Amino acid sequence: MVHRIPPAAGAAGIALISMLLLGCTPEPPPPPSSTPTPSESPLSADPQRPLDDVEIVTPPEAGTQSQNDAIAAATTVMTTFAQPQLSAEEWWNAMLPLLSQQGAYAHEGTDPALIPVTAVTGAGEILEGSTEVTLIVRIPTDAGPYNITLTRPDSSSPWLAERIRPAEG
Repeated sequence: MVHRIPPAAGAAGIALISMLLLGCTPEPPPPPSSTPTPSESPLSADPQRPLDDVEIVTPPEAGTQSQNDAIAAATTVMTTFAQPQLSAEEWWNAMLPLLSQQGAYAHEGTDPALIPVTAVTGAGEILEGSTEVTLIVRIPTDAGPYNITLTRPDSSSPWLAERIRPAEG
């Protein structure tokens, strides 16, 4: 029994084999453009305005009330964090409401038994560079100072911990 290859399939196969032997591959068609052209950049509200002229808006420095609220939030976070005697489930349930989404991701799976801190030993202080939406509070503990990075989407939202770590230096 003889199998016949249709002429179109045979020609396409020969062309493909020729390209492979010659090291050539057909170029795929370009994908539809989903990236903005420079004049369509999402960073510029005015398509005619160059990107280097875009104004970066810096959040205002944290006011006195925001700083006081942040120190209180960081103290609560550190007091809750510093409970190595709790089971992992109890510790996590206490910590979760105090954490931002990124903070929850960063501290998920923490074994409280490995936390060296057992007590906050003094008042917290705001570190330089504080804004109304992000800042760092240094909290003294019985295991040395810890830095608590707090964030919030806007000045009317509560402060949430994004990072809890021993202070460097």
